[in-house]
Amino acid sequence: MALRDNNAAVDFAGKESEQAAQDIAALSVFFNPKSVAVVGASSDPKKPGNTALRHMISMGYKGKLFPVNPREKGILGLPCYKNVSDIPEPVEMCILMVAAELTVPVAKELVERKRRFNDVKGAICMSAGFGEIDAPEAKQRQKDLIDILRSASIRLIGPNCVGVMDTVSGFNTNFDIGTYPRGGISVLTQSGAFGNSFLFASGTSGRVGLNKYVSMGNMADVQMAELLTFLKDDVTTRVIGIYLEGLKDPRGFFQAACAAAAVKPVVVLKSGRSELGSTAALSHTGAIAGAEAIYEGAFRQFGLMRVRSVAEFYDTLRAFSMQPVPKGNRVAVLTHMGGPGTMCIDEISELPGIQMASFTDETNAALKAILSPAANVGHPPGYIDLTAAHFERLHHQVLQTLFKDPNVDSVIQILAPSAFLDQPLLAKEVAAAFQAQGSTPKPLLNVITFGDFAGELRRGLEAAHLPTFDYPDTVARVAANLSNYGTVRASAAQAAGKTRSAATQGPAAQLIAATAKAGRVSLLEPEAYAVCKQYGIQVPPFKMVDSLDGALAAAREIGYPVVIKVVSAQILHKSDIGGVMLGIGSDGAMEKSYAQLVDNVRKAAPAIAKPSVLVQKMMPAATELVLGAIRDRLFGPVVMFGLGGIYVEVLKRVGFRLAPFGIEQARALIHDTLPPKIIAGARGRKKLDVDAIAAMLVSLGRLLEEHPQIDEVDLNPCLALDDGCLAVDARIILAKAK
Repeated sequence: MALRDNNAAVDFAGKESEQAAQDIAALSVFFNPKSVAVVGASSDPKKPGNTALRHMISMGYKGKLFPVNPREKGILGLPCYKNVSDIPEPVEMCILMVAAELTVPVAKELVERKRRFNDVKGAICMSAGFGEIDAPEAKQRQKDLIDILRSASIRLIGPNCVGVMDTVSGFNTNFDIGTYPRGGISVLTQSGAFGNSFLFASGTSGRVGLNKYVSMGNMADVQMAELLTFLKDDVTTRVIGIYLEGLKDPRGFFQAACAAAAVKPVVVLKSGRSELGSTAALSHTGAIAGAEAIYEGAFRQFGLMRVRSVAEFYDTLRAFSMQPVPKGNRVAVLTHMGGPGTMCIDEISELPGIQMASFTDETNAALKAILSPAANVGHPPGYIDLTAAHFERLHHQVLQTLFKDPNVDSVIQILAPSAFLDQPLLAKEVAAAFQAQGSTPKPLLNVITFGDFAGELRRGLEAAHLPTFDYPDTVARVAANLSNYGTVRASAAQAAGKTRSAATQGPAAQLIAATAKAGRVSLLEPEAYAVCKQYGIQVPPFKMVDSLDGALAAAREIGYPVVIKVVSAQILHKSDIGGVMLGIGSDGAMEKSYAQLVDNVRKAAPAIAKPSVLVQKMMPAATELVLGAIRDRLFGPVVMFGLGGIYVEVLKRVGFRLAPFGIEQARALIHDTLPPKIIAGARGRKKLDVDAIAAMLVSLGRLLEEHPQIDEVDLNPCLALDDGCLAVDARIILAKAK
């Protein structure tokens, strides 16, 4: 049909807050367009322009297809057009499969078509030769492509990608993969090669059911955060898998991921774990903070399931797509082979968030009534080894018993198919036991070891919608991921909640402004203490002096023992030059220590004739912690916590959270980072005051949020006392003036 001119363009790319919901809804054109123009279509079956078109047809896409190629008259039975302007019917989506240098002229055609007919809503650029190449002309080409399309509010996925697959609508631009089993897994990937390998590895077996797939490419326009928000509300997506390499706006990503994780699981495999400092580090916090460490903390903070291997990524997605989320973290292991069962238990014992179940007396009695006397029940707790005396119906009976046990939240079953068992019957009995649970089932994860009969049993269980796995150690990690998600889902939506603002009245703003005006890079220690006090961070009693007599008077007032420290803008790391003297317990000791400190300072900084000295109460021995904050160039305000003292940069037992955050996330950071024995009180020390430490962490986040001039804060060490936590050294570093 003919099209009419229409100059009223609809803005699908607006980023104003009132347009946000409409912008996300508009992304549906990338998954279910009513019509598609394939620019670069080809009649050569060996070329991507042919396979992508052919795959769309084989996937059952019901919309209109318009091949575009000036040298062809028809392709795959479809009329071919010389350019997009010649297409006489509405075009919602355009696939660019031409050489990179031709994409900009095509983009101009799309803009002109949109101006005339108001029909083109989206484009997917499969072509390479843009920002991924370290060449000025390639980067400029990408900028030109985006600027032209944005001028008409045409959204773009790519360039340099393999595009989109949607098994619901049949829309498929992937030139490598045609038809694919439909399921509940939606995948967003920054690598088309990795994404395709995921589909190739599992597609032929039918073990992965795909819903939607997006190869992001260079992410020049449409961002992963936008697609996460879209998939959050997509009723056919059960679980979201992400392959991540790096992000320009990690905060936007985590905000969207947090909202999605509150609704459905988000499983992330991130590559690129090398440690690169976030800034030119002037503090312990800055020296330790790196992109990988901050990503790790953010994954925990916002409820994302991070996996460590390709196999775990595949298997966790399959489990979430086919099984319910457990209500707790107690797992039972059922097998008839001692070795694989032991390997599974060993892995469970080392994983956080999961533990072996303890059977009830009723369960133990029921199992012993039906099992061989040689069977192992509950040694260790939650473990059952049927031995070789097992048969098809017995697995059904044992599973039913375990599912009924209130102390069991999920079950792992390890099976070795053999000629002595009827594999279809075994699969039927296992499936029947699972299905008999009713409306609130517990997960069942089946490991099938290798052998001549493994394929038959695997196919039977998968046909019953029961995922199967290859290795007992991997399945333990999958079970832990399911359990951990069950724990975090309830709180994921509140993970980024802000806390109350600090009082506007106080010394912080004035001290920061005065420091910057003086051209200093950091606050002096007493100034940093004043800022800490304003934010509720406790410090030991102290006095500032500039003479031995003053030091003696201050020590007597504070009470021995005391510490003395040099205070100078010229000396950042005091301990390195002998500018800190500890354990001063008397006037005589003060006289010697003060003289030594002055001598050390004069040697290190001859210009300081009469140093200012801080006299501070020396606190009793306690667990040393480090609390810090940094304004990362990618993540913004980030808070660090871990074991402190002089070994913080050596041990690096630290964790991170994006600020601001609330008290629950602060507690989680503490428990994620410190060994349980330290929290409980090691070597006769009392249990740590977790609430007091958590309050300090929340305050640190507020401090950085409310004072953008601050780059780094270092509270090291902090002493975890019986009734609170004190920062006995404080360093606040400002951003350098631009």
